[in-house]
Amino acid sequence: MGMFDRLVLFSDVHGTVLKDGKPVAGAELIQKVVWSDDENEIPPQRTVTDTTGAFAFPAITRKAGLLRLIPAQPTMLQTILIRYQGVEYIAWQHGKNSYDANTELDGRPITLVCELTRQPDYEGKHYGICKAD
Repeated sequence: MGMFDRLVLFSDVHGTVLKDGKPVAGAELIQKVVWSDDENEIPPQRTVTDTTGAFAFPAITRKAGLLRLIPAQPTMLQTILIRYQGVEYIAWQHGKNSYDANTELDGRPITLVCELTRQPDYEGKHYGICKAD
């Protein structure tokens, strides 16, 4: 990345929400990121699944400013929650330590399949009911 490129705090996310293997329409998803280098809270992003259970979030980025010149280990805590029929599910929790895009899954884009009947568990370095597709 160049010195003036944007810092990627949370890469693009695409996914599908299922219940018993069937698409869930109308589930609310909330995406949050807590960044160690930001004094201000980053507002959560929200979306709702369509009739096929699909959802998407654009990348959360910030201007690089002087952070590209200062050697430091970035730390971002990423979370995606799903709310459906009065129940909240932990879909994704991940600690990101790079400002580059798609480092969450070692260079692969984040494409998730979230099964509401699954118990949250670890898959690689992330935790939740969503599995990387």
